[in-house]
Amino acid sequence: MNATPIVAYAMPEPAPAAQTDKQKAAAQKKKEAEKRKKEQEKAKAAREKQKAADAKKREAEKKKAAAAKANEQKKAEAEKQRAQQAKANEQKREEAAKAAAKAQAQRDKEAAERAKAAAEREEARAKKEAEAKAKEEKAIRDYEKYQENLENPKTEVISYFNLGMRVGYAALMDKIQAQDNGALWGAGTLNKSNALQQLIGGPGVGVDLTYNLEYGHFLFETGLDFRFLNSTSAYGFSTFQTEQVTKAKYSYLFDRMGEMRNLLQIGVPVMFGAQFSRYYFLVGAKIHYSLMAPYSQWGKYDIVVDDPMYLEPYGLGIHELNGQTNAPIKFKQPDVSIAAEFGLDLDEWLQKQPREDKDAKKRKQAVKAGQRLPFGREHIHYRVALFAEYSLLNTNGTPATSPVEFGATPMVQKSNTMLAMNGNTKLNNLFVGAKFTVQFEVPGKKARPVPPPPAYAIYSVVDANTNEPLKVAFVETRGTESGKIAMREKQIGPKGFRQKHALGSFTADAKADGYYPATQVFEVEKVGTTQYITIAMKPRPVFRVRVYNKETGLVVPATVQLLKNDTMQAYALATDSVNGSARQMLEEGPQYKLHIAQMGYDTVDMMISNIGDSLNIALTPIKKGEVFIVKNLHFATNKTRILSSSEEALNDLYMYLARNPKVRIKIIGHTDNVGKDAANQKLSDGRANAVMKDLIERGIAPERIEAEGRGESQPIDTNETEEGRQNNRRVEIEIL
Repeated sequence: MNATPIVAYAMPEPAPAAQTDKQKAAAQKKKEAEKRKKEQEKAKAAREKQKAADAKKREAEKKKAAAAKANEQKKAEAEKQRAQQAKANEQKREEAAKAAAKAQAQRDKEAAERAKAAAEREEARAKKEAEAKAKEEKAIRDYEKYQENLENPKTEVISYFNLGMRVGYAALMDKIQAQDNGALWGAGTLNKSNALQQLIGGPGVGVDLTYNLEYGHFLFETGLDFRFLNSTSAYGFSTFQTEQVTKAKYSYLFDRMGEMRNLLQIGVPVMFGAQFSRYYFLVGAKIHYSLMAPYSQWGKYDIVVDDPMYLEPYGLGIHELNGQTNAPIKFKQPDVSIAAEFGLDLDEWLQKQPREDKDAKKRKQAVKAGQRLPFGREHIHYRVALFAEYSLLNTNGTPATSPVEFGATPMVQKSNTMLAMNGNTKLNNLFVGAKFTVQFEVPGKKARPVPPPPAYAIYSVVDANTNEPLKVAFVETRGTESGKIAMREKQIGPKGFRQKHALGSFTADAKADGYYPATQVFEVEKVGTTQYITIAMKPRPVFRVRVYNKETGLVVPATVQLLKNDTMQAYALATDSVNGSARQMLEEGPQYKLHIAQMGYDTVDMMISNIGDSLNIALTPIKKGEVFIVKNLHFATNKTRILSSSEEALNDLYMYLARNPKVRIKIIGHTDNVGKDAANQKLSDGRANAVMKDLIERGIAPERIEAEGRGESQPIDTNETEEGRQNNRRVEIEIL
């Protein structure tokens, strides 16, 4: 069934019976008119509202445009001001730069003027010194001539006939132009990769028959020169040949083949030089012609055969080289050598003046340096020298051939000189050694004498290690034999000190801070000379030590004891708190031992190897739970009162706690077994608490310290001896 819902409506009250349809229509019309009026009013209000909104919007846009225009004007004005300010700043910078440039130019000008003035002063000083030196040198030269004319009237031009003997080392230096691109032995095909070429050389002798001319200091020498040179060279190389039929390859391994060459030459020397006092030198050239030049060879070689018929190479053994003996070598002529000779006269040692006084001690018997006796009294002179001769030209004239030749057998059939390697093999001769000459003097014209100049000594004191001049040193000079003061103590600076000196032997004593005293013995032998006295002073070694914490790297102010002979304290160094370092000059001789017993760190003991060592000592902090004894902590007998001698130990303990603010400690007192147990326990408690009280008074927080007495219960040594009981009476620190 369908259920129809029941709807209840509120029914209107019934219209009055008098109301007509006309009245209803009029009322409806009026109602509609009012509705339209309201809608019109509403639309009008909306239009008014929209109009007002549009007007407000236009006003806002107008204000916004005005504000934007104002902002643009402000920006333009600000930009204009910035430009003006920038221009002003630029002008200021330009003005400042101009002023700075002007000031710099002025400074540069002043610096240039100062430099110019300094250069002029230096130039004037150098010129003055040069003039003084030239004057001094001239006076020396003139005086030497004067002395020569007093005791040995000397000629301006002196002629000598010389007989000289030379002996020394000779070398015929071959320069084989070996190549790397060849394996078969032939001209210029020595393989560098496995070749050995070693010059050994040999003895050389020579005889000179020469004429020597002396004019003042100038020397000239010419004559005849004979020399015999012997030289040996060693070679090692490998080569091979291929047998045409079997195609077997024969490799020849030469191990240090020796070749000795002899050379006899005659030549003409043309030498120039000079003589000053006892010394002389000659340089020039010598033109030699070879009279004979044989060579000889020796050595062994090994043959290795690589035959296609066999899988591996095999050897034919070691064979003696069929070398040449006294075979001739061809040389290019002439042999032009450069030569140099430097030596000294031996007259002052080998010649004696005639004795004029029976007492030989009252006069000098020997000829003075550079002085020769006049002809008629003694006209034979002696010289010794060092010489060197080296040929500039390639003297090898041997035609290029194969130095090793093979026959029908695989053996070496013939060998030529190694100089026949190729056409470019060079050979240069070297002769160096010593020469002794006897001179026969021919008299000449005598020279004019002049008065003698004074002698001077220039002192300088330097560091023996660096050779640098010392800033301040003091030098006193005495006569070596008489002991009389020749120069009173003078302060010597970096520029040295110049002192006029008499002739004789002197001893100079120097001293300076930080250096060992030094003594220099010297002689002033000739008037008019300047003796340069350089005193080298050895610095006294300085021992340096730096102490730091191994874990933190921070420096540790500590007392470093240096023990002499392992027991006796020689030095006590206190390292500073900034760098943790200390330094000390140590006495030489004893063996030193370093000992550091720093509170809160492991003890360090080590030997010092050198009194000039610089050591970095890392102290290892004592870890938590470790216990160490406080050294040098003293109490009154059977009392808890700390003695004043314990101040250093207490201060070290305080400094350790102050540097390690996170460390907590327990102070433990111990006694020996003398007395009653209860009394010892009380004494150990009191002493531990006395130390704790001292640390608290010094500024350590009480919560970081504990104190405990353990009486005689924990001995570390025997109580049967006084030394053992003293060790047992102790205060320990335990790291908590």
